[in-house]
Amino acid sequence: MKGCLFEIWFSLRCGAANREFQPLLEIFGTPYEIFNASASELEDLPCSQNLKNRLMDKSLGEATRIMEYCEANDVEILFWQSEQYPTILRSLMDPPVLLYCKGTLPAMSEKLCISVVGTRSMSEYGKRMAYKIGYELAAAGTVVVSGMALGNDSVATAGALAAGGQVVAVLGSGIDIVYPREHQALFERILSQGAVVTEYPPTTPPAGRNFPVRNRLISGLSKGTVVVEGDLRSGSMITARNAIFQGRDIYAFPGNVGETNSSGTNQLISDGAIIVLSARDVLENYAFIYRDVLDLDRLRYVEPYSLPDEDFLADLGIGHRVAVPKEEPSPQPPREEAPARTQTRTADRSRKRPPAKEPQAPAPQTAAPAQRKKQDPPPPVTTSRHGDTSRHILQKLTETQRRVFEALPLDHAVSLDYITREGFSAGEVMAAMTVLEIRGLTVTLPGGLYARK
Repeated sequence: MKGCLFEIWFSLRCGAANREFQPLLEIFGTPYEIFNASASELEDLPCSQNLKNRLMDKSLGEATRIMEYCEANDVEILFWQSEQYPTILRSLMDPPVLLYCKGTLPAMSEKLCISVVGTRSMSEYGKRMAYKIGYELAAAGTVVVSGMALGNDSVATAGALAAGGQVVAVLGSGIDIVYPREHQALFERILSQGAVVTEYPPTTPPAGRNFPVRNRLISGLSKGTVVVEGDLRSGSMITARNAIFQGRDIYAFPGNVGETNSSGTNQLISDGAIIVLSARDVLENYAFIYRDVLDLDRLRYVEPYSLPDEDFLADLGIGHRVAVPKEEPSPQPPREEAPARTQTRTADRSRKRPPAKEPQAPAPQTAAPAQRKKQDPPPPVTTSRHGDTSRHILQKLTETQRRVFEALPLDHAVSLDYITREGFSAGEVMAAMTVLEIRGLTVTLPGGLYARK
């Protein structure tokens, strides 16, 4: 209790992205000893006068309030000196003094962690690529790190969740604030398959200045960073620069020359970033080092099925702010000389958005044909590939077990969420799957997926 209280006090005095706290811990040993240091001892510390003045403030009211909130809401505190603190962050010049963590933090030192970032104003192309890379990385056993922001970040996170993978989201606000608000369902889902972390204390609002600071942790927690799309001044470029400075690998999806959303990624590629078209382009660079935790056979299996699941995205409040691809500004002819049909897409977009991408348009009308084929539930079946044998077994099943079996597609694996959309509870599905697997009708695959045998 005492250690937690003074750790919080120390972090409040240091603030985010502090580069001076480590020597102080080396001198005194613990925050408790720093708290009890005299004014003369603090004056001799090798840090700025501003930090010395803040350390002389011995009030514990705010730290006590935060500690009580964390205890009541299952928020874990990962201090710099604790064993649970992510080891990879210790190499940063400005690591967080502590992290507030909710959920279950994966074994970051044992897993391959890859961050996926992009723009909030994502295009349809960026949406597909973000979901694809998130899904495939997670299916192969990678921990996907992102920021839970609108656009590419949240779509990549959703893809990883749909594949049954582990996810870590880094916030630019307090752990008690879901931002953006429409991602409440996404926030809750992340807690069930990973963790949400932040260095900002509870009640900290999502101020704009917090996010560039936060971005260094997204790249810092990862071996490599994948940039899906973004312009030259987007937050994803800040994350990419942080990754370069931290000595991490940089990957980027190529895009059309002249489109604003592709200007940042194309520039990264021009500067030496690795071109990525799928998760395989990333994972092959780590296949030997992480051979015990990566499953490239699993990756090969899921690659044909990594298109966005619009229903799943809608359930998580994601995907309703897709933007029209932007073009770089270019000289425009006088309005009276430009026929209406030859105006640029930028001009068209300034008048109104295409009806197909309006936020209120129903998801089934906006899904591409290939996606509809993947998302629509298959027609009910009463037998599997085993013919008469399976028919005989099915007759011995309960009604729920038979209906769960019939909900499984013939040609690919699906997640628990896919089956629960047919009207079952998660408990019913898990119980039925146990019986079906015992009877040799189904198989459970890595990543929390289910398939017929």
